[in-house]
Amino acid sequence: MKFLLTNPEIDQQITEIKRKIRLSMNGIVSESMEAGGIVYKQNFGVAIPRLRELAAAYDANHDLAQRLWMLKIRETMIMATLLEDPEKFSIENARQWLSDIHQSELMEQCVMNTFIKTPFANQLIADTIASEQLWSRVSGFVMAARLHAKIPDKLVDDLLSKVKQYSRTDEYHLYRSMGLCMARLCRRNTETAKKISEFCTQNLSDKNDAQRYISEEVRQEILFLNN
Repeated sequence: MKFLLTNPEIDQQITEIKRKIRLSMNGIVSESMEAGGIVYKQNFGVAIPRLRELAAAYDANHDLAQRLWMLKIRETMIMATLLEDPEKFSIENARQWLSDIHQSELMEQCVMNTFIKTPFANQLIADTIASEQLWSRVSGFVMAARLHAKIPDKLVDDLLSKVKQYSRTDEYHLYRSMGLCMARLCRRNTETAKKISEFCTQNLSDKNDAQRYISEEVRQEILFLNN
């Protein structure tokens, strides 16, 4: 377990943030989320836009973000993603966060607010899509979808290889993330779109739920791009 040195200013900010979260809590939303399978150690049901408002009152601060994450409260973890400094965030920090992700909401916030802004984002994509952990894999494909125009060609090939490997999965979140990734990669250029279309024809022929989903996402994207 990682321990961080205490800092009076950060201690005060954390106390203040926790107070604001409690004042914004919504028990009905929290119960609804839990009933829908979105489970945290502690969840006050505060809406994401409200958490963004709360985070806007503070400057990005790596130490504050790390302390907030370690509380393992839904709202403080999401605020950690909003207050993290991507330049000070390390790949080891990312791996720790990934080990704590067990559902889509937190994964999406980590990817959108922190992971894709780091200088090692491409390396993180390569690492996560090769992971044995479901939510790490999902995170990797979602990151690649968001960074589709910036990732190197070699990483595109690695993504295709992993999609082929995982295409018989029955994990909905995984094949959904792969479908999103493959569709977004089609936006890179005509050559990549053609390559992915041919990949689907050649490698996704079993037509299980995952392969049907990915192929349809690519087909719809190419139709949209050609209009």
